[in-house]
Amino acid sequence: MDKTNPFENDLNNLKNLFQDCNINFLIGSGTSNPFFGTLGNIEVWLTKLDENMKIDMALKDYIKASLYGSYFQVAMKDNIDVYHAKDLSEILIENPSTKEEKLINTYKGYKDFLRILNQILYNRRSNTVNKQVNLFTTNIDIFIEKIIDDLNLNYNDGFNGIFKKRFSLSNFKKSFYQKSLQYDNIAEIPVYNLLKIHGSITWRLIGSELQFKGLALLKSISELISDSQLLDIVKLDNDIWKDKKRNMTIDEIINEAKKIKTIPNVSAFITEYEKLQIVNPTKEKFKHTTFNKTYYEMLRMYANELEKENSILYIIGFSMADEHIRDITFRAIKSNPTLKVFICSYTEHAEDIISNLKSDSIDLNNYHNVELVNPFDGFTINKFNELILNPLLFSIKSK
Repeated sequence: MDKTNPFENDLNNLKNLFQDCNINFLIGSGTSNPFFGTLGNIEVWLTKLDENMKIDMALKDYIKASLYGSYFQVAMKDNIDVYHAKDLSEILIENPSTKEEKLINTYKGYKDFLRILNQILYNRRSNTVNKQVNLFTTNIDIFIEKIIDDLNLNYNDGFNGIFKKRFSLSNFKKSFYQKSLQYDNIAEIPVYNLLKIHGSITWRLIGSELQFKGLALLKSISELISDSQLLDIVKLDNDIWKDKKRNMTIDEIINEAKKIKTIPNVSAFITEYEKLQIVNPTKEKFKHTTFNKTYYEMLRMYANELEKENSILYIIGFSMADEHIRDITFRAIKSNPTLKVFICSYTEHAEDIISNLKSDSIDLNNYHNVELVNPFDGFTINKFNELILNPLLFSIKSK
């Protein structure tokens, strides 16, 4: 084993946790980076735009459509490439620059993560805990579903049906067993419970039912964007950052929109975009999450899993900026002394995580059951697999 592994001394303890505890992961947008990006200050922009009562509705709709469109371009559109991905390189690319290289690295990170975890579950020594892992994610992309499908793993994603796949919370937590052909021996098979807290680009609301509808809506939105003459918020914001080392303000975006002589009609685009069953990055998302039954119930399941005795939670690619999830997580941390939480940081100093926790006056030094995992800059899911999961599997298999 590599003697430079910073987690080498922790592997024995981690082995016991993964063997005997209920396993949970909270996966954020950083895990799908660098393939999918984020749109800087979009939450602030959309909130400030909504509060602005001085501009007329046509201009406001055009700006909203431009923000939606830019967010769609950086965080959603390229799911079509993920869906069609096949025969990708198994070699990690140092300093990826092209879109294809970023797809290879991100795909490999998820693939190794799910494949190794599946093997760890197969080798669990205890029959008192099931062979399941809960994957809670705020990501709306299809990376996890795509790779679960490519690896032919077993999963519960809340949907059931063949021609009409309907969502129901009762479809989670199902166990899978396999019976041998000759002697009828029964063995439990590893299962992933995938709970997409903020929805998914593949979901549609048909009447009162949430249904799985694939990427058809994504394609129709892409076609409308190309015909809509929207502002390129990404380029505008990047230009401001290069010049003034700050993000654009909503007033600067409004001024750019006012330069358009004839404001195009964007109602068709907004209508189509708002069919997406996702929680948009605005302050209103917390109200929406609370009042939308599906999202609320998944958050309740997240809270319930963290309240279980002898549970572990790994937080990956998530800066703890989401107030609602942060509150639920630390409420469980305070009330459940048998819960062990590991917060993984991409950077060694974890400035974003520490800053977001400080907004709730949270000091990790005051919590015995929380550990900040920040060994060095660039601690990605690929490094998590290499330094934690792979050695952990090796240790379990060589018992």
